[in-house]
Order: sequence, then structure tokens, then C-alpha cells
Amino acid sequence: MDHSPTDSENLAIRCPRCSQRFKVGIELRERMVECGSCEQRFRVNDDVIVRTKKFYPGENRRRSLDGFSRVPKTMVSAPANFQTVQYSAEPSNKSLVEPVSPLRVVLGFCAVAILTMVALMLIFGGTPGGVLYGTVHSKRLMLAGFTALLSSVLLIAANPRARGMAILGAFAATSGLLSLPYLFTAGNQPVDSVTDAPVTGTVGNVAAAAAVSEVDDELAALKKEINYAPMAREIERFKSSPGSAGRGVAGIWLRGLKEYHRLQVKDYIVRTTSADPDISHMYPRPPDYLMVVSGVTDDLAELGRLCGRFGEVTRVIEPLRVIEVVVDNARFVEGDQDKMRNPQDPSFYELNRRELDSIDLERARRAVVRLATAEPKLYRKDIAARLVELVREGDLTLRAEVGPALLNWGEPGDGAEKVVLAAVREIHDGGNDVPEALVKLLVDRKELGVIPFIDDLWSRDVTKWEDIYADLGAPIEDAVIARHAKGSISLQMSAIRILGRIGGTKSVALLEAAHGTAVPEVRVLIERALAAIRARG
Repeated sequence: MDHSPTDSENLAIRCPRCSQRFKVGIELRERMVECGSCEQRFRVNDDVIVRTKKFYPGENRRRSLDGFSRVPKTMVSAPANFQTVQYSAEPSNKSLVEPVSPLRVVLGFCAVAILTMVALMLIFGGTPGGVLYGTVHSKRLMLAGFTALLSSVLLIAANPRARGMAILGAFAATSGLLSLPYLFTAGNQPVDSVTDAPVTGTVGNVAAAAAVSEVDDELAALKKEINYAPMAREIERFKSSPGSAGRGVAGIWLRGLKEYHRLQVKDYIVRTTSADPDISHMYPRPPDYLMVVSGVTDDLAELGRLCGRFGEVTRVIEPLRVIEVVVDNARFVEGDQDKMRNPQDPSFYELNRRELDSIDLERARRAVVRLATAEPKLYRKDIAARLVELVREGDLTLRAEVGPALLNWGEPGDGAEKVVLAAVREIHDGGNDVPEALVKLLVDRKELGVIPFIDDLWSRDVTKWEDIYADLGAPIEDAVIARHAKGSISLQMSAIRILGRIGGTKSVALLEAAHGTAVPEVRVLIERALAAIRARG
């Protein structure tokens, strides 16, 4: 609906000839006026008065209209006999009810994230191998100060409506961050400051120290090149620790090792040498790495043999107890999957043998699964020897999968019995389920050391272990007789069946004594067992 602005002091009119607009006083309504542009004379009435169009909320986008209330205007009406709607007052500060700007949310998140990340670096980064290991106190303080300044600016910018609280929070964060370099001082000494023992004594001693040999000069140069300080500190610490007989500290200088392979190398060295994982660390020496291994055997030759799995040992520096290894990064790359899955492919055995030699146990596990069902044609001795090593190195899951492969590829006399028996003992004593394939391998090779373990397994699950236990033959007769005397009815029935297969004179006496008091089902088993024993003579 249109409306006329007659309630204002002036009227907006338009000339009927030239359409020029003017404003005239309200007292000129219904009077003759002359256009100042075309000099046309006309009467001020409804035909020339300009009417404005009424619009509703949302139809006009002018920001100047945002301050107007949308509450219905008060209308004069008769008083109502019921309760009318009461509207709240228009808020004086519209910013209090406006949503938070996404930009301010991002600024606040960045401030908190930067503060948290740098605080964690200052707390934990000073440990050996950490990002701040070897960073001096002044530089840590500079890092904390710059981070505090940046985070404070972001916090204040993210909270324009509560500047006081933002400044207070920024002050608290700055104080906490600047205190961290004073509270956590581990590793704040430069790692490249390798200093030898100070030269003291007489002038003659100084002259003798000056005349160092060429070998000493070379060792000093090597110390400087590899930053020998962490190695020297660990050697001194290990000497004073108790129970270090037969073990010591060794360094592995890894030449050309890629950064994304270093964790595999570290895990492999710790796993195969039984080193202390909490103390053994890898230090970057761009473009190389120095790994300080604590608690390993004193035999550097054996350590060098283990390093040969991922590179070439170029030299063993005995005075420094350091092994230099040129890393072959190609050994960390997995082979062609299609060829490794196809036993008919000419390179199937070669590629899977190479995967078994990988220091990555997951790659080795996949190769074990592929070889478990393959015909042992090529590289049988090499593959069997590596499977035995995996029994020693692997965890429970890997050992369970190595068992079937070792049954397939192993041969009597390959030395697997002692390693597998030790693994079975470790798994059994740990309260875990012993892999059936490992026990079957020991039974097939008549390893009598497995009797105590399989006897215990059989007493718990006669259905699963009865046939495997009986395959051991006569040596288990005494153990089975002992179980029969104090076992449950199901265990006694299983013992009778086993004695029927492997029993002798002792078993006949036991079964005859039990025949008279046995229930009918057990009596039938006893009669069959006695007949089998007597048939063997």
C-alpha cells in the first residue's frame, strides 16, 4: 500500500510537464504553483504529489535501517480484557547478541595451538634426540619470548569485546612460557662442543701432549665430525652403572640414512641387540645419523653383522667403539606385489627371500605367509635359517605365522629345535596360547624338552593336544600315567587312549587295576587299550 508523506513539513511534488521534482511547504496544498524549470503552472494536488512505496523487513538492504525496531507500532484501541503480548526493549548494544566472527575463532585457535606446541617442545624437546636437544638456554628463551608475543597479539585480536580479559590471559601465558626454559634445562648444552680432557701437569707433559700421533689426530677429527659428545657421556655413565659385565655402549655411524627410515633402523637395532630402548637414541648428523646404543654386547663384530642387513659396514673404529655403516636405502623398498604372490613367477622365491631379510617385521611377516604354502624349491636353507631367526626376533603373532612356514621349509639338523623350544617356553611362561605349529615341529623332531609344556597344554585341552602329544611316543608314558591318576574323567579317558598307542608294561598294570572299578564307557576304552598294547608285544 502506498502512503502520502502529508504528515511531514514539506511535500514532494513532480512537474507534470518536465517531471522535475521539488519540495514545497504543506501550506501550498490545493494552490497554484509554477515550475522553476519549464515555467509550467499547475495545482498542488494528489496528481502531482510524489508517493513513496511501503516496504517490509528484508526487502530493503540498506544498512542504515538496521537500527530501527521491528516491533509493531503502538495503535490506539479499546482496552482488552485479556493479557496482551509484551515486547522486550530494543538492545542498546547489538554486538552483544551478534555471532562470533569466524576469523576471531581462527585467531584464538591458532594462539592456543602455538602456545601448546611450543610449551611441549620446551618441556620434552631437550631429551636426547629431541628437537631442542643441544639448543642453548638463550635460544630457548628467544623461542619462548617470540611465541609469547605472537600468541598475545592473536589472543587480543581474537577478543575485541573483552580486551581486559584477553590481556590478562596473554600475560599469564607469557609468564608461564618464559618460565619453562628455566624449569626444563635438559639438553641445553651444544652437542658439537666436543672437548677432550684438559691438559695439566708440568711443561714436559704439555710438550708430550703436543706431539700427538697421526692416529690421535684422525680420532680427534672423527670425534669432531660425528659430534662424539653423546657417545662419551653414555660411556662414562655406563661404566658407573651396576650389572654391566659383558655389555657396553656402541655407536653406529649411519652414512646416507634417509630420515623416514631411521625409526625402522632404531627399532631393529634395539630389538636384535636387546639394548635399552629408553637410553639408546639416534642423533642427526646431517646428512648422516649417529646412533648411541646402550647395553649391547661388547662384540662389535657381531653388531656389525647385524648392521649388514641394511647396509655395508665400511670400518670398525675400536678406540671410539663406533661402527661406520653405509646405508643402502633401496633395501627399505618393498618388491613387486604381483610377482611375490605368484609362485609360478621365476622371481617369486628370490623376492620373498629378500623380504624375509627386511628389518621391517611387517614385511617379513607378509613374506612368511606367502612362503608357508609354497613348495620349498629354491633357497631352502637360506629361507629356513631366516625363519629360525624370526622365531627368535618376532612377537607372538609373528611366531604363530612362522610355525607353519618352518614346518614346510625346515629340515632336521637345521638348528631350529633349540630356538623354537626357547620360544615355546617363553610363550608358555608368559601365560599366552602356544602356537600349535611350533609344538608340532618339536614333536616331529622328537625334541623331548617340550614334554613338560605339551603335557600341561594337553591337561587343559585334551581334544586339541591329544594326537600331537601321543606322537612323542614312549618317552611320555610316565607323564601320562601321572595325569591319569589325578585327572578328570575326560583327561583319564584321553590318557587311556594315549596309553593304548604308546604304553608298555607300566601301562598294562595301571589299566588292569582300573578296569574293575571303571564305568562301562571307560571299561571299553581300557579293554581296547590293553588289546593294542598286547598286540605290540
